[in-house]
Amino acid sequence: MMNYYRPTRAEISLDALASNLAAFRNAIPAGTRLMASVKANAYGHGAVEISKEAVRCGIDYLGVAFLDEAVCLRQAGITAPILVLGYVAADTVGLARELDITITLFRQDVLEAAAVLPPSGKRLKVHLKIDTGMGRLGLMPHESWQSFLEQAMTAPGIEVEGVYTHFASADEADKTYTALQHERFSQVIGYIEERGWDIPIKHAGNSATGIELPEWTGGMLRLGIGMYGLYPSDEVNQQRILLEPVMTLKTEIVMVKQVPPGWGISYGTVYVADAEERIGTLPIGYADGYSRMLTGKAEVLLRGRRVPVRGRICMDQCMISLDNAAGADQLPVQEGEEIVLYGRQGDEQIPVEEIAALLGTVNYEITCMLAARVARVYTRGGQNLSVSNCSLM
Repeated sequence: MMNYYRPTRAEISLDALASNLAAFRNAIPAGTRLMASVKANAYGHGAVEISKEAVRCGIDYLGVAFLDEAVCLRQAGITAPILVLGYVAADTVGLARELDITITLFRQDVLEAAAVLPPSGKRLKVHLKIDTGMGRLGLMPHESWQSFLEQAMTAPGIEVEGVYTHFASADEADKTYTALQHERFSQVIGYIEERGWDIPIKHAGNSATGIELPEWTGGMLRLGIGMYGLYPSDEVNQQRILLEPVMTLKTEIVMVKQVPPGWGISYGTVYVADAEERIGTLPIGYADGYSRMLTGKAEVLLRGRRVPVRGRICMDQCMISLDNAAGADQLPVQEGEEIVLYGRQGDEQIPVEEIAALLGTVNYEITCMLAARVARVYTRGGQNLSVSNCSLM
């Protein structure tokens, strides 16, 4: 097990991950494949360890954004099927074939490069991407997509394993636009079936679809934020699938001091103590993903109670007030006491969504912005199993 030498860490509950995967598996139609999206370092949770656990839990596919991410998983010894959901350059399709990495196909030059790959005992697996209204990647169904499909289906070195689309607003209460996208995708599927083309995996579902529209998922649910125990928005029905957050961000107090009235705290002295105040210093800052924009807004958990962050958040450190800690008058707070920046401590919780709201963003971004130098500690049954600490690399 790798060590970590500062007390700041993200504790990753593999029990919660397994529970979330099982909850979605039980909510979608029987026989539907399940993809675990581990792009962006598994939304900040650590791609290699999360992938291994997802495979242990029986997922059918792993999803990444770029070929680089897929190669890293292969180098880590992960042999499960991997789909690259984003752009793969034409001059890298040979590498994808060699490493048994499935690519998303939507550009003519990539199709042509794949079609002329030197003969091999392997075929390049591809999933065709259809843009039904996301406006991002994919073939437009009202353009010459039929010709593209024909070329892909008849190219000798290509195996068209899947076809898919992505819903733009399935996490909103109003499903009108999602219904329109579903209809457009259904027309594409109808065209494929009329020609008798055998494409085994036809998929459209994301976390929001799995929660509210499982019947529109298709042959595979691409599970992203939901597997990490976070809901894709406040508008989805959170009673349909009960999720448990996988990550808790923790640190410890490394210094306690009593400051007098008029004493400034941190850069710019935007906070000045009105009276004597006990201040604790934490070894975490904006270089770790705990944004400077939380200055004057954030609270942390100490002894199961909220206490405010004081002064500007620094690159590597920040300060908190200790005076409101439970029992602080009888037992003053000491160095080494645990702090939770988001997650649960005792009966109190600071959800990731609260941090996101303070920053005017979504929960996805909060976990994704957690820096690699923050150690990830993987737990099961309350025991530490392994540690990933990129600071030691």
